[in-house]
Amino acid sequence: MKALKHFLLVYDRHTGETDVRQEFPASETRAALRARFQLERDFRGHEEIEIVVLTGASLEGLRKTHSRYFGGPAKRSLAAV
Repeated sequence: MKALKHFLLVYDRHTGETDVRQEFPASETRAALRARFQLERDFRGHEEIEIVVLTGASLEGLRKTHSRYFGGPAKRSLAAV
């Protein structure tokens, strides 16, 4: 079984676009959450923007289990994924 990772996403509810911002190893849960909270502050007042950290073995697996965030065009994908 693959090691789990955390993926930081910025999802635009109006356009359906997902920006995959960063990938964190499972051991860096706090860093992933700190990054999420910082983005939430940065996007405060933008009700159409949702900031999430999803955890899974791969981004491709998350596309299947969390398709809500991946239905529209991806603005950027991680090179390592």
